[in-house]
Amino acid sequence: MEWNKVKKIFIYLLLIMNAGLFVANWYSNNKYTMSLSEERAIYKVLENNGISLYTDLIKDTPPMRSLGVAVAALDYNHYKDLVFDTDEQVEKTFEFEKTVLVSDTKVLSVEGNGIVYLNPDGTGEILNFNKDTALAEANEFLAIISSGTINKLKVENVEVFDDRFVFEYNERYQGYKLFNNEKKVVVSKKGVIMLNGAYYTVSSFVGERREIVSCDEALMTFIDAFKSTDISRAVYIEKIELGYDFQSSGDIADGSSIRLIPCYRIITSETDRVYTINAYTNEIME
Repeated sequence: MEWNKVKKIFIYLLLIMNAGLFVANWYSNNKYTMSLSEERAIYKVLENNGISLYTDLIKDTPPMRSLGVAVAALDYNHYKDLVFDTDEQVEKTFEFEKTVLVSDTKVLSVEGNGIVYLNPDGTGEILNFNKDTALAEANEFLAIISSGTINKLKVENVEVFDDRFVFEYNERYQGYKLFNNEKKVVVSKKGVIMLNGAYYTVSSFVGERREIVSCDEALMTFIDAFKSTDISRAVYIEKIELGYDFQSSGDIADGSSIRLIPCYRIITSETDRVYTINAYTNEIME
């Protein structure tokens, strides 16, 4: 008889323990997820300030670590062999830390971890010129220039100017966009006529996971910053992104090993400014 009581008590304890684990697990999974009431509230605040949202909110924001990267050391001779023909006459000049290679039709500038390539004659005429064929040409050229990293690059923006397309790429690391690792390729009917890119080598996540501010909190910081501008007409937010960038513009000068931090990037329809917000501190990054 006593044994039956003990079994019942033991079963009750197990049920209570499982219920506690269920509640703890639910709280852990939902602590960093925007609630419906929070979503409605931020839409209302945006509306009251004349701002419309034409993109999705980022609703899941779990703690994030910093990201370690290194400045890639670029060898101008390597890129010379890639973009100039063997029979081209190439003149080389040095401007401080910049190396400039010039032929009759092409210019290649290599400085630190960045390159700029200009070729008004293009890489070759594109038949049936449209967005898809232009993108294919840009991807093919990037595969040559960015060997080993092309599979990590993703087109983030496409713009059309008269007879040319401008493709903007960003590298991704484990699903997160690296705002600093950006490539821009301009394609006309003649092929690729310009490439501008920065190169950083990702090492790994570093430091402890830290809580980041939620998307609605970042939007409140954006609203405060936007209200200080002289734009009085209604605007809309085109894009909200969560990724990694430098904490300040002076980070590069600290050495070859750099730590990127999580940040939000907010792009509007009415200004060229990109609002970047530190996801740890909820402060505008300049």
